[in-house]
Amino acid sequence: MSDRLVPGTVAQDALEVSAARIALIFRVAWSALTPALAYPQALAAGGVHTWQHVAIVSTVAWGGAYAWFLRGGRLVPAVAVADSALFCVYLGFAPWILPAEYVGNPSTWIIGGASVALFIASWALAPLWTIALAVAQSAAFLVGVVAAGLPPVGGHDSVVAIFVLQGFLAVVVMRLIRGGARRADATLDHVARARAELTIERSRLHSRRQFERNLHDTVLSTLTVVARGTLRTRLDLVRARCGRDVAILDRLDELPRSAGLFASITWESGCRAMPVRLTLPEDEPALPPDVIEAVAGAVREALSNVERHARADGAEVSATIAGSGIRIVVRDDGQGFDPATTTTDQTGVRRSIHERMGTVGGQAEVASAPGAGTTVTLTWQPAERTGAPTPPEPDEPSVAAGYRAGMGWALVVIAVVWHLYSSSSLATRPDAFEPFWLELTAWVAIGLVVLGVAVRGPARPLPGPVNLGAQLVVFAAAVAGFAAMDGVDQISANWITGDVGWPLALLALHRPVAEYLAWSAAVVALSVGVVLVETGPDTGAVTRIVTALLCALVLQLAAVVAFGLVRRNGALAEAGVREAGRIRETRDALVAVADDRRRWQRELGESLRPLVGALADGRLDPGDPDVRARCAIEASRLRAMLSELTETGEHSMWRRDMVSSLSGAAADRSATIEARIAPDFGEVPEPVRAELVAAVLAILRLTSPGEAVVTLSGCVRDASATVLLPVASERPAVKEAMWTLLHRVRAAIPGTVSADVEEPGSSKFWVEVRWVS
Repeated sequence: MSDRLVPGTVAQDALEVSAARIALIFRVAWSALTPALAYPQALAAGGVHTWQHVAIVSTVAWGGAYAWFLRGGRLVPAVAVADSALFCVYLGFAPWILPAEYVGNPSTWIIGGASVALFIASWALAPLWTIALAVAQSAAFLVGVVAAGLPPVGGHDSVVAIFVLQGFLAVVVMRLIRGGARRADATLDHVARARAELTIERSRLHSRRQFERNLHDTVLSTLTVVARGTLRTRLDLVRARCGRDVAILDRLDELPRSAGLFASITWESGCRAMPVRLTLPEDEPALPPDVIEAVAGAVREALSNVERHARADGAEVSATIAGSGIRIVVRDDGQGFDPATTTTDQTGVRRSIHERMGTVGGQAEVASAPGAGTTVTLTWQPAERTGAPTPPEPDEPSVAAGYRAGMGWALVVIAVVWHLYSSSSLATRPDAFEPFWLELTAWVAIGLVVLGVAVRGPARPLPGPVNLGAQLVVFAAAVAGFAAMDGVDQISANWITGDVGWPLALLALHRPVAEYLAWSAAVVALSVGVVLVETGPDTGAVTRIVTALLCALVLQLAAVVAFGLVRRNGALAEAGVREAGRIRETRDALVAVADDRRRWQRELGESLRPLVGALADGRLDPGDPDVRARCAIEASRLRAMLSELTETGEHSMWRRDMVSSLSGAAADRSATIEARIAPDFGEVPEPVRAELVAAVLAILRLTSPGEAVVTLSGCVRDASATVLLPVASERPAVKEAMWTLLHRVRAAIPGTVSADVEEPGSSKFWVEVRWVS
């Protein structure tokens, strides 16, 4: 490609939209949840103070303000900083906001809100800013601890470590997710380039197809009328038309541009062997160049059909301006035809009229009946024009898929780091567990589940039974871990509440979110049940364990929801790679077709130009029988080659090469050919196909001047080749030569081969070769 595409940021933009949505959900949800967490703790501790009311109400109000700031669907960095700053204030003033026994406790609504703020900040800010906010929250927490008269080192340093760990994990998560988004954009750019290259190749093929239409309408038409002797007394018309045809053969790709549509129609009408009456308005509408070319070409083909087939005394062309469009009618009073009886081989009306008008958004109607003449109506309006197809925009599934795998690995990293962090509880206080081996077994079981997901890859879902088994292992480990804990304090502030949720989140990545919520609810119920067994109906203890679980679950749920949004958006980024591969394959096929057509057209021009040029400058007489025979041969060859093109503009190169070879062999004997090659003939094994074609070529070298008919058909298991050819003299010698040739063919082709030679008439031979595997 000559133009370099600017790399896009579609995936990264979609990521920002998803981040804003997730941030809004969790900030508003936590703000709404704050009263339900804060007031029970305060009431259990003896009452609610004024500053506690102020902090709780301001948190709820901030949730509403946060929703207003994100109304544009994008995260605002300043708002994310303000969010973290608000909770830094709460942490620093914890002695005035929280009951005294909850200051420094990790199971408070302030700790959960600060964790949400840090999570949101990692989406909106650069990594260094996220780390800075994590340090600021840790410092604010220590300020609150010191203000309450508590020692900063000893019982509270683990909470400080949690803020730092959350900041680190948030940075890792966002680096992985943003890296995935960049890879998704790179994939989309790759697909966009492939689409652009495919569009270019389709345009080139369209150019070749346009030239083929021009060949059909001009060169083939001229050769046909000269061969039939229609213009044998009109040397001036032959020279004019052949002069135009020489220019077409020289320039290959396009017709000579005329001054306008009406000028083109006037010129075409004056180059006919019949009178053409014109009724054209004085003012010509301003039409796009490609519309002028298409309409003029369709008129030219309609007049050529009248000249060649209608046996009419003349034709009439009338034009009417309709708004910014045009309507042209071509009528004749000739023999007419039944449109329902036309075949796919008769491409003039289909390709040169209907298809040509369709490419520019116009319409063509052909009305005819036997004995009633023919009327061709061409219409074009700007509103009807379809134009070039708009390249499809990258869809949200392929956009989101690029960072899906990255987010899965981010959750693996978090689960591993958090699991290693939780081991500090076991390593520093082994005497708090009885028996210790049961607690250690629970910790190891959870670690094995995380490791198993990592080894398989988080982007690959586990089979349903395996996934369920892993979830049961995690829940059983939680039960075992609680069973080995000694004392309510150990249960209320345990490692399981923060650790067990991450493997459950990993296992829920490819499952419905409701399933993760159900398992989380089961863990909450288990924790509350254990507390109730140990302490009885102690509201304070239940509130602490529930708040601790919610603080831990908020980030896990955020991760699951974020991944769920991405997962629901669609397939993996590999889908884009596969699409690019398919586009490349299509493009390569189009390149091969276009190159083949270009080569064929060049070769055709080299063979046709001397003949057409000699007619244009008067060196050849269009009335000479030899010249007419030569024109008939070249017209037959050209017509056979054009018939090999399919309606979609693609063709099989082997068919085109085969037609060219057969036409050339017939032309060497001054004969024309009608080639009927079934599409399934390409399935015939190559050695058999080559021998059959070689046999047909050898038979054509025995023909006399006239028209030969070749039929090739077959499939993988059988095939046949038949030739009906004129033989004017030396018939016994020709027949003997044919049998000698057929004996050699039967010996060369493996399998069962039969041959036959018949004489259906005094001037024809019918030859058949049939093969069965």
